[in-house]
Amino acid sequence: MFSGVASAANEPLAAAQLIQRQQAGQAPVLLDVRRVDEYRDGHIAGALNIPVEQLAVRYTALGVPRDQEIVVYCVSGRRAARAQEMLQAQGYSHVRLLDGSINAWRQQKLPLVREGATP
Repeated sequence: MFSGVASAANEPLAAAQLIQRQQAGQAPVLLDVRRVDEYRDGHIAGALNIPVEQLAVRYTALGVPRDQEIVVYCVSGRRAARAQEMLQAQGYSHVRLLDGSINAWRQQKLPLVREGATP
């Protein structure tokens, strides 16, 4: 199902792995569960924003099959872990955390998209 990419439902995905998969056209669904203002301040390209507080009623907005891989992140991983549990309780079988969440992404100086930013 994941074209030879090792994947475990509870194994975090490293930023480098995510970038490789995005470049290869094999990107998982990327879910940012931070508040809207945090998302606008800088998010990973392609990420869908559903704040963790709204996820219980908005998870269907993902619009993906329950067996599709979803990678969740927040600031440190705490909200992402809650979101992972919620999604798994709804029957999503391949929910992973982004290793280190956005903090690790920023420490590695990886690109972020900012709402309203001019090129």
